[in-house]
Amino acid sequence: MMNDPAAAEPPVHQRAAYTLWQMARASEWWAYKFAPILATAYATANFVRVPLLPLLPRLLLLLLALTVGATYVSVLNDWTDRADDAAAGKANRLAGQSGRAVLAVLAGCAGAGLALGVYFWQLSPWVAVFYLGAWVAYSLYSLPPLRLKVRSGWGLLADTAGAHLFPQLLTVTVVSQWAGVEIPGRWLAAAGAWALGCGLRNILWHQLGDAANDAQAGVTTFVVRWGARAGRRLAASALVVEIGSLGLLLCLGQQPLAYLALALYAALTYLRARVWQQPVVVAQPQPGQHILLNEYYEIYYPLALLLGQVWRYPSDGWVLVLHSALFGLHSWQRLRPWGAALAVVGSKVRRLLHRAGV
Repeated sequence: MMNDPAAAEPPVHQRAAYTLWQMARASEWWAYKFAPILATAYATANFVRVPLLPLLPRLLLLLLALTVGATYVSVLNDWTDRADDAAAGKANRLAGQSGRAVLAVLAGCAGAGLALGVYFWQLSPWVAVFYLGAWVAYSLYSLPPLRLKVRSGWGLLADTAGAHLFPQLLTVTVVSQWAGVEIPGRWLAAAGAWALGCGLRNILWHQLGDAANDAQAGVTTFVVRWGARAGRRLAASALVVEIGSLGLLLCLGQQPLAYLALALYAALTYLRARVWQQPVVVAQPQPGQHILLNEYYEIYYPLALLLGQVWRYPSDGWVLVLHSALFGLHSWQRLRPWGAALAVVGSKVRRLLHRAGV
């Protein structure tokens, strides 16, 4: 008896969810963007000395709000990039999608985002400004007639604000509102400066890697207009701001495990560069690269903060479990080099012991 092919197909809702996941390019931002944002939530809770577990349902709401926004951004950006991608000979995920399907996704995201914006406004006008500000920044980035993406430095600012600055400021302010604690201005300023530096460096990395395609398509990004050298210099300046503000966050947070995590990350980065000959880059893409500090923000920093919270509030272990479930695969893939690192260290120790006659 032959199997019915239709019986092997997944249900309609599963196929729709998978299609939406692909359209949204969720694999490109889920762990890379959201783990550092949640790290800021953990750091803020640590800074004001409040447990995370009572905030857990609201942190999931924050994650939902960010997911809706990220889906809108990804779909809108790909849809408005179709002509430029075709001119550059690049594949576009939405090239085969109908305009009606894309419009339905965008309208659904916009409706959900507006509803969440109303909730945030009732919580605090500043929270709503930071949440909706990210939507406005990315809409201006992608949509004509302004389409800031092709307007050099304005494109840098719009992408940085939408992807990093506003989400990080949103996280600090919304956690403080939910916890009922006023956040000192120096903490908010340090988080904003860190997000600004990190965001600028990451969009410059994208522009440096895409410069040839952008030039071919006539997309006047900052790097296309001012050149790769100017892009690298600006990225180096952004890194100075990023490191300085990160140091201030660590100093204000007074979380020893975050320093330990940074030391462990630095040791692994040294091995990557000196032993494994893996290029560590600030912004200029290279084959086999490791982008400086991004892995710390995605893996080490949030885990260190959560472990510190668990030490102070053992019930926050449930938040650590949930974080591991959400980002565990990404974390495991990034932590696997520690096996090779321990092998290198063990080999050197054995050689030293051998020379000492032990």
